[in-house]
Amino acid sequence: MRINLRSRVVGAALIAMALVVGACGDDNGSGGDTKEGPTITIGSTNFGEQLILGEIFAQVLEANGYTVERQFNLGSREVVYPALTSGQIDLLAEYTGSLLTFKGGTPSTDSAQTAADLQAAIGPDGLTALAYSPAQDRNGFVVTGETAQALGLTALSDLAAHNGELTLGGPPECPDRPLCLLGLEEVYGIQFFGFIPLDVGGPLTVAALEGGEIDVALLFTSDGVIAAKGFVLLEDDRNLQPSENVVPVVRDDIVTAYGSQLTDLLDSVSAKITTAELSALNKRYGIDAVDADVLAGEWLAANGF
Repeated sequence: MRINLRSRVVGAALIAMALVVGACGDDNGSGGDTKEGPTITIGSTNFGEQLILGEIFAQVLEANGYTVERQFNLGSREVVYPALTSGQIDLLAEYTGSLLTFKGGTPSTDSAQTAADLQAAIGPDGLTALAYSPAQDRNGFVVTGETAQALGLTALSDLAAHNGELTLGGPPECPDRPLCLLGLEEVYGIQFFGFIPLDVGGPLTVAALEGGEIDVALLFTSDGVIAAKGFVLLEDDRNLQPSENVVPVVRDDIVTAYGSQLTDLLDSVSAKITTAELSALNKRYGIDAVDADVLAGEWLAANGF
């Protein structure tokens, strides 16, 4: 599990409100021949990356004749997952490790195994996890471009050659977490000069890295600031972090209604989404203020959809 799975809001009242508000933005598919079958309602949680992914899946379905409704910004996983199992929404972009953890499982560093374990966990809920994407949104450690070039850093294992020289910055709980400082020490043999407690991949951490207060920072791997600032995401070459691949989760009744024509289409889209591309999209959304629907349309066109 990542250090922070983002803020969680629990309550049936929130989902009821969000579904009403979301209905105002419903959009029926108009591209191609309209498919005979149920409307596919696509949901999302409440941060920018989810809106972008939701739009990508919604627009590609619309372009291929499926009737689509959007129910975005519903809240946290505690709110959205029950909406999926109850049929209030039909499709959701999820993260393999986080959803498996939510269901009581333990993700591994093996993406295929984590995906298989996830399917076993959500199958009884009437859900199917389709093919997972190469893109992952998980804990990552970054350095500035200047530091990477000066020290020849491309992977986490490279840091051990500079033991006692560098300062790490991250969440206050990092020193006690196996996916943070403890793991870097045990798995990679890295010894830092010091640790500075900051926020959870937020503006304090970014400012400290840019200002030279720290040399290595913990951010989420798909964070748009990585692309915006030219930071270098160090490869987790010894697999410290568990898998967090983006994966569409769909209700079984929708899969049954449309069959492989639907799943093959969604799988082909997922195959094209990389962590670097997701970071670039997040940068354009969060920093350049480009709307999620515009970003999704441009990405789909650029990737042949």
